[in-house]
Amino acid sequence: MRKFIFIAAAACAAACLFTGCKKNVNYLDYISEKRTDIYLYSDDGLEIKIYKSEKETPYSADGIKGNMGKLCEIFVTLPKNAETVEISVGGINGEMSYRAVENCYYISAADGGFDGESASVTLVCDDESATYTAQSVLYDGVMNCEQAVKCVIDYNTELFKSMTTDKLFDGEIFVRLLYDEGCYYFVGVCDKSSKITAYLVDGERGKIIAQREING
Repeated sequence: MRKFIFIAAAACAAACLFTGCKKNVNYLDYISEKRTDIYLYSDDGLEIKIYKSEKETPYSADGIKGNMGKLCEIFVTLPKNAETVEISVGGINGEMSYRAVENCYYISAADGGFDGESASVTLVCDDESATYTAQSVLYDGVMNCEQAVKCVIDYNTELFKSMTTDKLFDGEIFVRLLYDEGCYYFVGVCDKSSKITAYLVDGERGKIIAQREING
């Protein structure tokens, strides 16, 4: 009986090696950055942008996926710069830092503590307080990050095959929601030399609008 079990197990192992047990690579496992939502408010020279993401920490475009964590980034542009800008939205409360190059104020946190269609944002600029409603750019019919990556995989299967060895993908993938009077996705495929093959994907139809290479 034991001999029969051993022979059966050996036959099963051989079948797995040579026939039907081969598994395809799940390229979605190699996503190291996902910008999943954007909230916007703009009026009279005041602009609020909120990016909600999952991102490797520390972040490095080196073709290797690191440990992922949630990230909420907020950018505020004022019609007139203030000495101090404090913000309160969801679970984020604190003083924003000024970025001279972008001429905006910035704060980030591990988790914004909010989701849904809108976010209530309170700004205190030099002791003057006001509350604004930032709206999510997502709307019905917009695909998610994973679907955008699948569109790129279907569009350039050969690239992914060329970066796959022994059922392992030799790179990492960035996918970022963008908004410009409609939703789009930036999808970047990064190899170990930090070369990024980038795609712009229509957020509704999944059509590849543009492709370019970026050398890191």
